[in-house]
Amino acid sequence: MSNELNILLANIAACGQRIQKLAYSLNKNRAMFPITLARVEALTDDQEESIDALILRYSQCVAMIQDQIFRGIAYVEREDLSDKSNRDKTRLMEKLGAIQSADDFGTAAILRNKFSHHYPEEASLRIERLNLVVAEAEYVIATFADIMAFITRKGFVSSGNGV
Repeated sequence: MSNELNILLANIAACGQRIQKLAYSLNKNRAMFPITLARVEALTDDQEESIDALILRYSQCVAMIQDQIFRGIAYVEREDLSDKSNRDKTRLMEKLGAIQSADDFGTAAILRNKFSHHYPEEASLRIERLNLVVAEAEYVIATFADIMAFITRKGFVSSGNGV
């Protein structure tokens, strides 16, 4: 097994653990959505921390997929990424069949970026973004499953073993 493949599989295993935590946070917080200004004002500290954990896990999963898994797949597939933007890498993953839609993944990445640049005084924008996180988290979980199916189809792992 090549060094590139070993690194890819290690990154997939690490991302898989984050995906499990994301799914846990999503299920734990689902009843609080959709979020309204009144609901935000009534959140307990524990509920707010729980939503913050959901956002953090979502952001981590998107970043891991984009920065580590996409790069690893490209290396194993012998694709040159030296002059590729994140958008180009995402398009390449769609072309290779690792993900279904570069545009949809781009939307997930944009939301992740917006979470990392939110400011407390932007309450209405924050609520809008919070309400998007449920569907986008579901999308990221499904995309990880697509990536797992891709690496299995490619023979990088056996269908019974996972990573």
